[in-house]
Amino acid sequence: MPVFGAAASFPAAGRVVSRAVRVLITGVTGFAGGHLARLCRERGAEVHGLLGAGMGDTAPDGVVGHEAQLRMVESVRRVLADAAPDRVFHLAGASSVGQSFTAPMPTWEVNLGGTLALLEALRLEGSTATCVAVTSGEVYGRVAAGELPVTEDMPMTPVSPYGASKAAADLAVESYARAFDLRAVRVRAFNHLGPGQDPRFVVPTVALQIAEAEAREDEEVVVRLGNVDTRRDFSDVRDVVRAYWAIAESGDPAVPYLVCSGRSVSIRDIVDVMAGLARCRVSVVSDPSRRREGELADLYGSPSRLTADTGWQPEIPLETTLRDTLDHWRARARKEG
Repeated sequence: MPVFGAAASFPAAGRVVSRAVRVLITGVTGFAGGHLARLCRERGAEVHGLLGAGMGDTAPDGVVGHEAQLRMVESVRRVLADAAPDRVFHLAGASSVGQSFTAPMPTWEVNLGGTLALLEALRLEGSTATCVAVTSGEVYGRVAAGELPVTEDMPMTPVSPYGASKAAADLAVESYARAFDLRAVRVRAFNHLGPGQDPRFVVPTVALQIAEAEAREDEEVVVRLGNVDTRRDFSDVRDVVRAYWAIAESGDPAVPYLVCSGRSVSIRDIVDVMAGLARCRVSVVSDPSRRREGELADLYGSPSRLTADTGWQPEIPLETTLRDTLDHWRARARKEG
């Protein structure tokens, strides 16, 4: 079993030689993956990233890229053999709940198929790496208001293809950990925000529209959204990746962990904060065509187990997250303008 910490030590020629912890991140070019890679470098790790073969992806600065087909076991095995990681963070996958309804098969193939291929590659390689496998709070589906906050012990009852594919991946991780003694830890992450998130999601799309209106020197921007009264558990992505690192260091593979803030915030409240940060008036229109049928009114989780086992706590206030997100899109708007 390798030594996990800031560095691992190995005997060589009668002396102790230290090397940085080697980290492999799947989904390294994604939103959370980029922030995690930066954190790992700050912690002194040697960072490797899995890039989609033939996709033309470029590894982030300071990351050694390895091309592979995530759903092909032998392709992933070659990356594991080359990188020889001490820790694997599995973040790759389809991330859109809405798109999973229009394209369920690709969602299942990458979220479950990619996870299975990684687990099987770890098994065949005889890897002793700690694998932090990230799924989603969407695995819980509809939860009655009286049963909130969600805890790790609540049953998974997903309602979307996305949530179901993540629940299946979660079960696969648990099965491989028990059956093959893999050091694989399940992490169910709730919504996270921050600079660099894809504008397909609600907060960055609001930030983008405000930034573009400011760049044009418009007096007002009208933002069209779905149900603005929906409440969700939002964390800053930089807090989230700190949680992943903490779980890799001291998490228990026998139990799952929730990465969440412990409270919910409405989309309306988030937009109100962003409107206060904007340099123009912000009006919101709730568009019925953008509403999702059967959408849950409220969902938030409890990070109690995560805090108890690792000491992690969220540190970045929501207003700071929203300001940084808006500044990110302001910089993009200036560059493109």
